[in-house]
Amino acid sequence: MSILSRLRIRLRAFATDSAGNMAAEGLIASVFLFWWYMASFSFFDVYRQKNINLKAAYTIADLISRQTNAVDADYIEGLNDLFDYMTTSRQPTWIRVSSVIYDATDDKYEVAWSYGTGSAQAHSDSSINAQRGRIPFMPEGDSVLVVETNMAFEPVFKLIGIDPRWLTTFITTRPRFAACVPFDKKDGSTPACIYDSAIDPDGEVHDDVTTEVTVTTGDGSDPVSTGG
Repeated sequence: MSILSRLRIRLRAFATDSAGNMAAEGLIASVFLFWWYMASFSFFDVYRQKNINLKAAYTIADLISRQTNAVDADYIEGLNDLFDYMTTSRQPTWIRVSSVIYDATDDKYEVAWSYGTGSAQAHSDSSINAQRGRIPFMPEGDSVLVVETNMAFEPVFKLIGIDPRWLTTFITTRPRFAACVPFDKKDGSTPACIYDSAIDPDGEVHDDVTTEVTVTTGDGSDPVSTGG
């Protein structure tokens, strides 16, 4: 009998053999079951944490959108503490809140005020326009609040393809009960919605050279003089 024939017989016998070792098979199966358990738990955990992060971010955005009084740095730092509590994060987090106005004349977004906690820097006009694809279209002079959050995620098991990552959110929301939310810089100045003198939400140019404008009403009442 040739070597090839013997090999065929051995392969056929191996294919039809139903004998086995339960202990060895159980050990092999347990390895795959343990890996499947780790992978399932890790994938579920990352989606769970991402969902918690998103809900906490929308809660923060909703809270600040309902403000009618001026907010300040302490208020936003307190929102960061609330964010940490809701996400039960053990890693450093930060949030950034910006009031953004649209300038239709120059077709760009301008930052009225911005404040970031932790390592987050306040937005500038250039940095917010780099994100313009994430901001909805607005009419001239309209104002929105941009709320961003950032937290670190570290998987419990690091052997199944899920690496540590940053979970970030970028939320835009309009003020609910006011045209804008003012910011108090706590420097003795009056809290305002706009601190950049170059920003004009009316699309007009205002300076100190004012003139008196007389508006005559159509109901026969006395003319009203205003500063133009």
